Amino acid sequence: MIVVAGCGYLGARIAALLHDSGQPVVGVTHSQESAALLAARVKWRVAACDIGDAAAVDALAEKIGAASVTAVIHCASSGRGGAEAYRRVYLNGMRNLIAAFPKAVPVFTSSTSVYPQTDGSTVDESSDASPDKETGHLLRETEEVVLARKGIVARLAGIYGPGRSFVLRNLLEGRAAIEGGDGLGRMLNQIHRDDAASAVVHLLGQPGSGVFNVVDDAPMTQRECLEKLAAQFGVPVPPAVPPNPERKRGWTNKHVSNAKLRATGWTPRFASYFEALDGDVDLVSSIYAQIAEEAPGALPRRKNVVLIGLMGSGKSTVGRMVAAKLGFQFVDTDHIITGTAQRSIPHIFEHEGEEAFRARESAALRSLLNREHCVIATGGGIVTQERNHPLLRHLGYIVWLEADPATLHRRTAGGNDRPLLKDDDPKAKLQRLLDVRRPLYKQLADLRIATDELSQDETAYGLAESARVHLSAP
Repeated sequence: MIVVAGCGYLGARIAALLHDSGQPVVGVTHSQESAALLAARVKWRVAACDIGDAAAVDALAEKIGAASVTAVIHCASSGRGGAEAYRRVYLNGMRNLIAAFPKAVPVFTSSTSVYPQTDGSTVDESSDASPDKETGHLLRETEEVVLARKGIVARLAGIYGPGRSFVLRNLLEGRAAIEGGDGLGRMLNQIHRDDAASAVVHLLGQPGSGVFNVVDDAPMTQRECLEKLAAQFGVPVPPAVPPNPERKRGWTNKHVSNAKLRATGWTPRFASYFEALDGDVDLVSSIYAQIAEEAPGALPRRKNVVLIGLMGSGKSTVGRMVAAKLGFQFVDTDHIITGTAQRSIPHIFEHEGEEAFRARESAALRSLLNREHCVIATGGGIVTQERNHPLLRHLGYIVWLEADPATLHRRTAGGNDRPLLKDDDPKAKLQRLLDVRRPLYKQLADLRIATDELSQDETAYGLAESARVHLSAP
């Protein structure tokens, strides 16, 4: 059995990987309330325990059976507290876990912030790790406690993933800065949440103990990262500012090497931050969703027209007409997909499956986030993926072109390039698709146009005039 103490953003993922591999797991959270919430959504055992309280940890060990625990992973957070919280959660918490589970291998998820270098040099596990701040000293003291028991210390770089990317969110909200004056800025060392979790699980299966840096393959300067992000998302490059000496763990600037961890056979799924932006289908959309909910005025909608609706509703034909009337560029997400994949949509459906097509569809939306003055025709099923909703809303003025299934069937009857209509009764299939998608179209649309009784010219005229009014509003 393995105990994961602290089942937040990283710990819950570690516990899930262990459970999926067949390992018995007990996930520990700080309170009964958080334990109940976690237990309702996971398949592994959950318990509540304040690891800073020695008696509470002893009671946990007695309850689950300390002798059966082979490893205990400390992933608990200080909750943004200062030195006192660090001492209680990290140092005392680790000591309490080791005392209560004496036969278990201790694992501590530390931080690469313990490296104090400020000259941009490359550091590995043998480099000086004497941080200036008291919080950093407490991390190091905790590491030494673990190493004395022949445990594993995983020094994690900055963790990002779905719902969490401070670099991207701060940039989009206009709060980012290039720290370090007018130079290149400090080095950014990052690791995707899933890769951090896989590294910890991997290390548990390796012989021996020691310190391992958990970071991706491509640390980069902050300026390099922010300039590339600004271009990709169509926002201004942040200003340069002096270093911030008030950072809780100290201001550092170094390139952290993962060579030792890689030598054990571990490989990250996302070798770089920008690979993750492309490859993690939920990462970008989750940040846009957070901003829309928590800071709705921080990221204005783009000046585009976005067309949604079932196949046959006229998105491509009407879209081209509207683009001509507005002087906009016409963009079709299906064309982006086929151009990138170098194969037809029926071929993608047949050889990769619908799930892979939907991932490509989301990637096509992300590629448009820096564009303006476009009319964007989307695939009929793009609304079925919730991750696409915040992207669609940000991209511009959303217009739903609606038609009843009989009209749609008449319009699509002559085509053979629509995989979802390869059905014995295409009209009935269109009705089923509409039943599922109608609430989603309605939820997203700023404007709804019933096209059954309208010509394409009439639809395009009304749509263009409505778009002019919307796009000219402050």
